[in-house]
Amino acid sequence: MKKSNIFAYIELTKLVEELKVAGESGRLKQKLKSQSAYFNIIEPRYFSEGLINEWESVLSVIKQKGAKLSDEGKVVSNAVSNTIDHLSDKECQLLVDKVYSIYDQVKKEFQ
Repeated sequence: MKKSNIFAYIELTKLVEELKVAGESGRLKQKLKSQSAYFNIIEPRYFSEGLINEWESVLSVIKQKGAKLSDEGKVVSNAVSNTIDHLSDKECQLLVDKVYSIYDQVKKEFQ
């Protein structure tokens, strides 16, 4: 079985470190929004076969609302930021827990 790409491991490490700091300070939702680019740059193809579906499930949750558009049809907020705006604190925590779980599995692949 192939390992996840080192890019996924490095970028997930950065994301998890930022989210852990936010979780301790009670500002998880805001930190998720500020780190939202990771959910666009870490693609499912960077993961091992066993983790592709798990990462895709995270992406489907975090992009479920789609982009927020202005009356003129221009993107005001991308799909990730718009969805995070609509998540409760509990939903944010569940999402972050899933990211932590995937990160732990990717980390094991590199040990």
